[in-house]
Amino acid sequence: MCYGHISGKSKPSSEDDEEWYSIDVRIKSWFYNTCDSGLLQIISRDNCTSKDLWDKLEEFFRNNKMSRMLQDQFRNTKKGENSITEFCHTLKNLADDLKDVDSQITEIDLVM
Repeated sequence: MCYGHISGKSKPSSEDDEEWYSIDVRIKSWFYNTCDSGLLQIISRDNCTSKDLWDKLEEFFRNNKMSRMLQDQFRNTKKGENSITEFCHTLKNLADDLKDVDSQITEIDLVM
């Protein structure tokens, strides 16, 4: 039932199709509760459906935007007021996130 909302095969029978909209809201709620808030700002828009969210999410990852964004964030992270431990944890988390999107940081980048 939910797959049809994501694939676009399921459409509301009318503008008053409460059951379809109820399911769509639950799927969108799942997106909102599981996606990073920064990512949601990029992929969501007013009056979007769960299919719209899915399509934008797919486009985002297929275009490697996440990888580029994380690489920029990794390279621009400064120690600032953080302890060296907090700074290293931040870099480690970013490196792990990059690995998750098939864009690993080299040992040289980690050392630099």
